[in-house]
Amino acid sequence: MSISNVADVYAELGLTRTENTNDKKELGQEDFLALLTTQLQHQDPFKPLDNTEFVAQMATFSQLDSLQQLNTRFDSLANSLTSNQALQASSLVGQIVSVPSDTAYLFHEGGMLGSAELAADASRVVLEVRDSSGALVRNIEMGPQGAGETDLFWDGLDAQGNRMPEGRYSFAVFASHGNRTEQVATDMRVLVSSVNLAGGTGEIVLNLAGLGSVPLSQVQQIGG
Repeated sequence: MSISNVADVYAELGLTRTENTNDKKELGQEDFLALLTTQLQHQDPFKPLDNTEFVAQMATFSQLDSLQQLNTRFDSLANSLTSNQALQASSLVGQIVSVPSDTAYLFHEGGMLGSAELAADASRVVLEVRDSSGALVRNIEMGPQGAGETDLFWDGLDAQGNRMPEGRYSFAVFASHGNRTEQVATDMRVLVSSVNLAGGTGEIVLNLAGLGSVPLSQVQQIGG
């Protein structure tokens, strides 16, 4: 006996079923019990329902009921875990976190912090800072750097020592290895201004000052 489609099962029993806009495509507990009861009432008394088939149908109902209960419990557990994560993530408000990005916001005071991971020793590392239009603001020579994480810092001044206005600026890091120069991906250190749950997905999202929203899963480091 197939339970994949409610309309098909009713048709097999010679019954009609009123359709409505909220009709379900899957059998629920009430549907299954109604069909089973109807089947027993309309069975041929000379050919009663086989015990094996009856037991199989009851087993199917039991599995369906168990799965529905399990799904309900998993949904409850998932909601509980998400709420707990959101509560824990709220402690990040006011903290500095590192996220993969080449852009950050320069406020009226202070500078911009970041880092780059060098795969190998570099004979020369250069940090380029550009404004939101892509114009070069400053080249910062960082000299030779060893393999591993290298801290990046821009004090917010241009090449002439003038304070740059507030706004978005980007970092580009270039590392030289012998005759070869490559651009290295950067992480930016940014202030967490608030935390919220993304609509529909339940994913925790951090709202970063001047940078926008990023998933909590993208955070590489807290503090620093």
